[in-house]
Amino acid sequence: MKRLRIKELVDSVIKYDNLSSTYLDWIFSNLSRQELKLFLNLLSKGIKHNNVIVNFSGKLSNINKEKINTMFPNKKVLFKQDDDNIVGGIRFEYDDFILDYSISGVIERILKDIKENL
Repeated sequence: MKRLRIKELVDSVIKYDNLSSTYLDWIFSNLSRQELKLFLNLLSKGIKHNNVIVNFSGKLSNINKEKINTMFPNKKVLFKQDDDNIVGGIRFEYDDFILDYSISGVIERILKDIKENL
């Protein structure tokens, strides 16, 4: 199967957000090992590109969730409460970007800046 066809297959999986067992059986029986690696690689990149992960501590109001959804049009926003790693604030992960507005992230940046400027 050519790369373009595998890319189309990945795009359809991401678009319809569905990977049934029948679909998986077809993929495993029709793709070679190398094609399967390419499929998984493209799928991973596609999911990463189309999703935004929002980590936060405490509670996030529906109004704030709606505001965050409008910040990332055409992306699926996944909210994840993470009280263990984020003391306060919020952290966004999308594509290869991380926007860390958590208290621990701010403290890390301050300490890094102090170490670099001593």
